[in-house]
Amino acid sequence: MAEEKSQQRGGRPEMIDDGVIVKRKDDDWIVYLINHEDDYETFDTEKQALKRADEISDEYQSYVQVIDGDGNISENMRYDDVD
Repeated sequence: MAEEKSQQRGGRPEMIDDGVIVKRKDDDWIVYLINHEDDYETFDTEKQALKRADEISDEYQSYVQVIDGDGNISENMRYDDVD
């Protein structure tokens, strides 16, 4: 059953829970793993946050999503695509 679900979503199903989120929070940028929003790291700039997200996504071989101020996904990158 899980196999069927992964085929519908595509990609690697084990990555679903290991995605890394980069998101604006007030004047800062935060980085956290999906389903762990309360356990985040804070950065002054988006560039710093993306660098940390890259390190985390390389470790988990997962993806990074950048969330804009409206809560929409503005960028969606694979672990080897993050600059």
